[in-house]
Amino acid sequence: MNQNRDDLLKHLAASLQDAKKDGGAILLVGAGISVSAGIPPAQKLMKIAIENFPNYFTEEEQRLAQEDLSQLQYNDIMTKLSNVKRKELFKWFIEGKKEKGIEKAKLNFAHIAIAELLKQGYFSRILTVNFDPLLIHACYMVGMYPFPAIYDLGAMGQVNAELLHDPSIVYLNGQHVGFVQRNTTDQLKAHTETLTQIVRSTGCNKTWVVAGYSGENDPLMDALNELRPYNNWLYWLEYNNQVLQKDSHHFLENDEESKVVYECDADETFMEVAELLNCSLDFIERPFTELELYTKEINFNTSKSKGNLLLSKVKNYISILKNDAVINKFKLAEIVTDYIGNEEFHSYSDDPNYSREKLISTCEELYPILKETLSGDFFYWWASAYFGSKYIDKLDRNSQIDSYNKAINIYKLGVGKDPSYGGNHHFLGYCQLELSKLVNEKKLKNILLKEAIYNFRNSWESIEHIMYSVECFIELDNYKGLTNFLNESIVLDVVKNHKNYVFQAEYIAPLLKSPEFCSWYEDTFEEDPKLLKSKR
Repeated sequence: MNQNRDDLLKHLAASLQDAKKDGGAILLVGAGISVSAGIPPAQKLMKIAIENFPNYFTEEEQRLAQEDLSQLQYNDIMTKLSNVKRKELFKWFIEGKKEKGIEKAKLNFAHIAIAELLKQGYFSRILTVNFDPLLIHACYMVGMYPFPAIYDLGAMGQVNAELLHDPSIVYLNGQHVGFVQRNTTDQLKAHTETLTQIVRSTGCNKTWVVAGYSGENDPLMDALNELRPYNNWLYWLEYNNQVLQKDSHHFLENDEESKVVYECDADETFMEVAELLNCSLDFIERPFTELELYTKEINFNTSKSKGNLLLSKVKNYISILKNDAVINKFKLAEIVTDYIGNEEFHSYSDDPNYSREKLISTCEELYPILKETLSGDFFYWWASAYFGSKYIDKLDRNSQIDSYNKAINIYKLGVGKDPSYGGNHHFLGYCQLELSKLVNEKKLKNILLKEAIYNFRNSWESIEHIMYSVECFIELDNYKGLTNFLNESIVLDVVKNHKNYVFQAEYIAPLLKSPEFCSWYEDTFEEDPKLLKSKR
């Protein structure tokens, strides 16, 4: 029966809830759970291997690496590299390689959610065909104590699977820091009995969950096939909209005991499952829980000189983090950041829930508390509350000046905190331009206009920022500066493609009075600048 994704995930959550009472479910993971962390999938890894070690591969393999990777087999390609080279290749992505432009892998939310589910007993054993240590790192990150047992089967000849201790993480084919990483055809073939033994000993009476694993050309898939029937469900979380069409996979879509959940992004899916189980990420949401663990698991009396002092510090931090006033401020922060982050929300909308006063007061309260962690969009929406057209047009001149000044100061905070967020540069320039029209002091007006031009250059809006910059030069009565600006190659390309937008109707009269602009226009467009009027 073809059930929808949401129903199947609820079914999975219910099974995990029951599995927790019976010692926990089994999770088998493959490369797919680590892709968003920076570990490439098999096909991309083949391409990288061939490009970086070309002397080990035939001309045909090098050609296919560029034209049709599907013609190549991962195990066969890895067979061409020595153990040392394969280990080096994996190390690039796990630890980073600056010379190759490869960043160190970082934990993703699949790793975090899986580790939390292991910590809370929903999973008892994780079987992984990956070599990376990210699940181990995630267990540390979520504060799992005692730590799960770690088994590396890659370098082991014989295994007594009955003696495995749970909770555990079992590296079926080895670790990147281990003696052997089994990923060649011969190595996997020799390892078949060990894999089969592990699967059999784990048993078909446990709930099984498989994620990020294709099962292509892998003896482990045959072992999973042979274990049938799965008496307590097998859930196959499939990234694509169909499973691999091979004999070894047919049971997934045909057996009653198997449930395939299609279009499962690992990060989103495991976070959804954790949410369905009310399995909170305590290390983020309730950070005091880890400190409470310290008080239970560390014997502070073993240090006569500092033990009591350190215990007192831990207890003080716990009391601060559990303080209702502090918690309420963080809850308020969550509400506001969620609200501000809503793409459909903006300060000049008709959103009935929007209150500029509430937004301003909340941001003012949150800024001193969270200023070290706030991103550019926080300042973007905070400042926008001061000059939305529905609001500012109703104010008198002095109140408008006050509002623009407040917005400018907030945008400057945002630019300082997150210079890459172009929206703050754009509206900082816009507010400076509008404020310049309201002030009487010429020196201040000129400063505002020059700063506005500078900020427009860092804007995301490639067309609007040029249009507003033209207005700034007109207000400055600096037509030589304007023509120099318009002659910049990037600017000139935009002007040629969007001439009528850049030269707004209200700009035409002052522009036509400028000999510098008229001369530039004639040279650039080979037409009379007066035609700008007729083309409106």
